[in-house]
Amino acid sequence: MSSTVRPFELAVLCEVFGTDRTARGVPAFDFAIASATPGVPVPAFGGLTITPAAGLDRLRAADLVAVAPPAAPGRQVDPAVAAALHAAVARGARLVALGSATFTLASAGLLDGRTVAAPWMYAQQLADWFPRLRVDPSVRFVDDDPILTAAAGIDLCLHLIRKDHGAAAANAVAAGMRFGPAGHPPARRPDDDIAALLDWAAGNLHEDLSIEVLARRALLSTRSLARRFRAATGVTPYAWVLDQRVSLAQQLLETQPSLGVEEAAGRAGFSSAALLRQHFQRRFGCSPSQYRSRFAPSPRG
Repeated sequence: MSSTVRPFELAVLCEVFGTDRTARGVPAFDFAIASATPGVPVPAFGGLTITPAAGLDRLRAADLVAVAPPAAPGRQVDPAVAAALHAAVARGARLVALGSATFTLASAGLLDGRTVAAPWMYAQQLADWFPRLRVDPSVRFVDDDPILTAAAGIDLCLHLIRKDHGAAAANAVAAGMRFGPAGHPPARRPDDDIAALLDWAAGNLHEDLSIEVLARRALLSTRSLARRFRAATGVTPYAWVLDQRVSLAQQLLETQPSLGVEEAAGRAGFSSAALLRQHFQRRFGCSPSQYRSRFAPSPRG
C-alpha cells in the first residue's frame, strides 16, 4: 500500500474479494491488506486511515495481488514493493491495478510493452511519463494476463470473478453490490429508441447486427446511431454486440453441457466455432471447451 490511497478503489477490492458470499455460491477468498510497513496507518481521502495488518511477505502466498491506487500519480515506487511485485509475477501470480495504481506498476517496470487501461484524467500523463507502454483510454479494462489494468475497477473485478468462477458467481457478487448482471452496463439510461434497439438486438444475437442493420431498424443514419449508441452504452455498437454474444455463448456453455461448441457459437451469432474460440481465448484465456469443463455441470448419461 502507498503512503496515501484512494478509498473508493480500495473499498471495491474489499467488497469484491473480502466479503463472504459463499452462501450464494461464490468461493471464499483469503483476503488481506498488506504494506511495506504493517501496523502503520495509511491516510486516505476524507480523513480516513487504513492500517494494513500484513507485510509484503503476504504476497508470497497470493494468487492475485491488487495494488491500492495512490491518491496522486507518482513516478517512484518503494524498492521493496517493486521487488515483491516482480517476485509475485515471476512465480505466476496475477497483478491488478485499478485507476492510478497503474502508475505504481509502470514505475516498477512491469508494464513496458503492454497495453493498459487508465481513467481519462490520467491517460495522457501516464503515456507521457512511461512511453514504453501503450495507453488505451477508450476501454474500461485490459486483461493482459497476468497483469490487468482498469479505468473502471468494478468492471475489472467482476470480469475476474466471471473469468475464474463463472457468470453465476460474478452475477452474485454484482447483485450483492446492487448492480445488474456482470458485464458492460450502460453509462447512463438510454433514450427510448436506443433502449428498444438494445432489447431487440439482445433477443436476436444470431442475426446480422452490423451497424447498417441497427441503423435501419432505428431509422437513423449510421453516424447518428453510432453517436447515440455510445452516449447510451459507453461503447460502440460492435463492442456491445460482441460482448452480448460472448456472454450468451458463455451462458449456453455453462447451462447446456450437451450443446456442441459449434451450435453454441451459431446461437450466439458467431459465424464459426473458430471465431468464438478466438474471442474466448482473448477474454478468458481458454477455449470454449476448456471453459465448459471448468464451469458447466456434467451431462447426465
